[in-house]
Amino acid sequence: MKVLRLPEKILALIFDLDGTLYTNSLYGRFQESSQVARLAHHLGKSEAEAQALLDAAREARRARGLPGTSMANHFLRLGASMETIIRWREEAILPKDWLVPDPRLDSVLALLGSRFRLAILTNNPRSVGRANLEALGVADRFELVVGLDDSFESKPSEAPFVAVCSRLGLRPESCVSIGDREEVDLSTPLTLGMGAVLVDGVEDVYRLPDILKS
Repeated sequence: MKVLRLPEKILALIFDLDGTLYTNSLYGRFQESSQVARLAHHLGKSEAEAQALLDAAREARRARGLPGTSMANHFLRLGASMETIIRWREEAILPKDWLVPDPRLDSVLALLGSRFRLAILTNNPRSVGRANLEALGVADRFELVVGLDDSFESKPSEAPFVAVCSRLGLRPESCVSIGDREEVDLSTPLTLGMGAVLVDGVEDVYRLPDILKS
């Protein structure tokens, strides 16, 4: 875990979901491969060719010294519309096939929820985000889930972060973004004046009550 910034007064914690509230590398790989399969069909290419295009797009950003971005943003540049990306994810991603209830996470979120307001900001559609929370047994711990179909922009774009703060009715300076990818989940919140905590999966989330003493 790495604390990048904490506001003097914290009112809300805004969690990323995938790779943050659970640790499941197989599920993460499935989410990418299932979407690459749909991109391949959309482009009339093989799955290997579509994966190569995605890998090349990622490498091109690195070669230009640009920070990493989301898979959805790469898909947009490869010719898929945001509406199509949302539909593909809703069709393919079934969290109950991959996740089980996490009582320890539920207890941690209950404690955090007694001190802060809790929200989810995911690059998956809102329905997929809620299904993830239900599979983990923690859906009731969050007052708000904001997904890809709310702003039609993907983190690290500013719009999703502005949207979740606006729906909470809070200024960014009173919120903390928590996620597992610094360039996607935390770089933009820092520019907006939010707090930011980098975690390496749910094991770090278990430790948050001891880190966030505000």
